[in-house]
Amino acid sequence: MAKNSKSRADHKQTKRQSGAPAGFRSPIRLSLDHEALAALDKRAIAAQVGIGVAAGWLASWLVGGSGLLQYIVTGLAGSLIGGFLLERLGIDLGIRNQTASRIVTATIGAVVVVLLARLIH
Repeated sequence: MAKNSKSRADHKQTKRQSGAPAGFRSPIRLSLDHEALAALDKRAIAAQVGIGVAAGWLASWLVGGSGLLQYIVTGLAGSLIGGFLLERLGIDLGIRNQTASRIVTATIGAVVVVLLARLIH
């Protein structure tokens, strides 16, 4: 029984030496779902980034702007915003090609993102 109490005391000292005070509990807890991460389709992610780049480039061509990183950010944000806005407003673009429809939707959203950023700035 003495061994158990000694190992518990050593364990408590190890925890205290880690920099956090005794009884401290972090308010933020991060955990990764490794199975879900492994299940992500890498080609779908690459396609979405490609659509984001195309939409960002088209939006910058329409309303101005430059830079690959800016194209990617505005295109990806635009795809989310464009999809949300068109769905909420009940607008159907009538484009049968799924890739073209995604690019047009993302471009509309990217234009909205760029114009809102200019209004805020």
